[in-house]
Amino acid sequence: MAAATVVVTAPVSDPLQPPSQTSRTLEDDELPTQAALIASRDVAALVLKELPPVPPKKAHDWRHALCSHGFKFGCNTGTETTSNSAGEIDRQIDGLLASVTVEPLPNSRVISVSVKADNGERAAALANSFVTNYQKLALTQQRIDLQREAEWLDSRTAELRQRWLEAERGASAYNVKHGLVNTSGGSPLVEHQISDMAASLGEAQTRYAAAQAQVSALKSAMQTGDPQTMLSLGQQPLVTAAATELMQAETSRAQKAGSFGPKHPDVLALDQQIALARTNLSVAIRRALMSINGELVAAKANVDQLNADLDRLQVQAGKQSGPQAEYRTLDQESQSARSVYEAFLDRAKQLTDRVALLQPPVMFVSHAAVPASATFPNRQKLMIGVFVVALVGGVSAIVLRAAFSSGFVDIDEVRGFCGLPLLGIFPRLRGERKLSPSSLVREHPFALTSEAARELGAQLTLASNYRSGETRIVAITSALPEDGKMTLAAWLASSAIEAGETTLVIDADFGRNAGNPKNRHGNTKGFSDVLEGEVAARNVIVRNDSWGGDFMTAGTPRGYMFDRTEISQIQDLFRDLSRSYQLIVVVAPPLGVVAGGLTLAAIADQTIFVCRWGRTSREVVSACVERLRLYGARLAGFVVTGTEPKSFNLLCGAHLTRKESRLIAQRRQA
Repeated sequence: MAAATVVVTAPVSDPLQPPSQTSRTLEDDELPTQAALIASRDVAALVLKELPPVPPKKAHDWRHALCSHGFKFGCNTGTETTSNSAGEIDRQIDGLLASVTVEPLPNSRVISVSVKADNGERAAALANSFVTNYQKLALTQQRIDLQREAEWLDSRTAELRQRWLEAERGASAYNVKHGLVNTSGGSPLVEHQISDMAASLGEAQTRYAAAQAQVSALKSAMQTGDPQTMLSLGQQPLVTAAATELMQAETSRAQKAGSFGPKHPDVLALDQQIALARTNLSVAIRRALMSINGELVAAKANVDQLNADLDRLQVQAGKQSGPQAEYRTLDQESQSARSVYEAFLDRAKQLTDRVALLQPPVMFVSHAAVPASATFPNRQKLMIGVFVVALVGGVSAIVLRAAFSSGFVDIDEVRGFCGLPLLGIFPRLRGERKLSPSSLVREHPFALTSEAARELGAQLTLASNYRSGETRIVAITSALPEDGKMTLAAWLASSAIEAGETTLVIDADFGRNAGNPKNRHGNTKGFSDVLEGEVAARNVIVRNDSWGGDFMTAGTPRGYMFDRTEISQIQDLFRDLSRSYQLIVVVAPPLGVVAGGLTLAAIADQTIFVCRWGRTSREVVSACVERLRLYGARLAGFVVTGTEPKSFNLLCGAHLTRKESRLIAQRRQA
């Protein structure tokens, strides 16, 4: 970007004009008007003519290669549009004006002209060219205006000179014809009257000629429609005020249209204001014409009256000295025509002398210099901006994910959801997948997972008012499959076995092995077969080495709906198993898929609802909890699985600080 600075020149006082007409201060709208004229399309066209745009380099693609080697296939056979077409020139002008900024500086007469270009040399050349071409265009327009006025004065002066010469010839011919001598004598009274009347007639004719000049000037200004031309009519204040109002409205409209576009409400309002101003200007010109026409008619009537009076005096003088009076009349007419001619001739000479006083409306304060470095891109600011945008985008993504996620992403939201407590938080297994639950609890007793499992068992014991020797039946269910129910049951059983309790885990989710009837223990019989009476419970209970306790598989897949007889069988089965085990953990099917888990949860002493972190929907959890309560299940609370191990304190459910995370990592390594 390169910038040039110009100043709006003060008007030069015309020594040929009266002081009242030469003293003119800078108007408030002069700076915006000059700024808009500098950035006009006419100036831009001259700049492009002086500094044409650099043509873009043509890309040599496969079509160009084929055409250059004589292959006509794929070549563009149509006629190309020349670069100097009207549409191309308009696009170039629009592109150039889009890179130009002309801004008046506040509280000064200074205007800044800034131009953006591909390189510094072209930017400086364009900025200087805008100013110089506007100066040339403004001086040319001033010369055209003066030339138009001079041509009118020349034609009017020629007419007056012809009238004066005809009057001189008429007087001379009359003198020769009548052989008059002593033409300066005569009757004193009549001669004085004739002399005074002739002088009055000359003044009246001068006023009549001046009124004709004003009418011609108004008609010429009305035909051109140029407000600046109308401003020169200082003798018509109404026309000057209307022209000033029109120029101000057009300047404001150009600024608004350049900033907001031609369809902006302010621009449309200014269009209406401009139309009204043009109407007011037309009305003012018509009124001025009517006023001047009235003066013209009055002057004409005065001239006619004076001619009539002069004729009357001539008749009277003719009775006394007819030929001599007639000669004096002709001579006065000649003098009057000569005075009018000389007045117009002086005005024409003054107009010719004003050409030397012409100056451009703006002058350079400082020319645009070539910038030392490119204005854009600023790599340092760009990198800072990219970093800020990336930071804001990351934070926004996290916030939007939390706002629009259907699952639980805030631990405080789980705590107290549906009026149930949060019993525990279990992390996602990564390196611990190779360890069995019993090995994890036994070999890493101080791991957060082991502590969370022991705390869950303690909460269940305290919540059920457990007394020594009694058997607890705990059902674990969830809304969706693969939420970690079986892993939670293994951890809970391992912690209970470590505490010296006999534990049995029953897999009641028949759909888990629907595609593979043979489970991983090699058995095909299980819980469903016990309910069908095909096998005894003790025959399907196997030893699970992963947590060191007993395990009953789901058995043959079947429907999840239990009738009254099967419910009684399940209750009898749990009573029989209670004689051998202190803790029975039942892994129920997901409630969001089947309804069989509701019956098992209603029979159990306590029910744990498992929620998968970031996956389980709030609406589904709310519906499942409502159905559990409808079935009379004794809900102990929620357990969250699949959380990030380093994000939460798994014992209290609070976010870990960096110091706490480091301490936990050190303890795990120890």
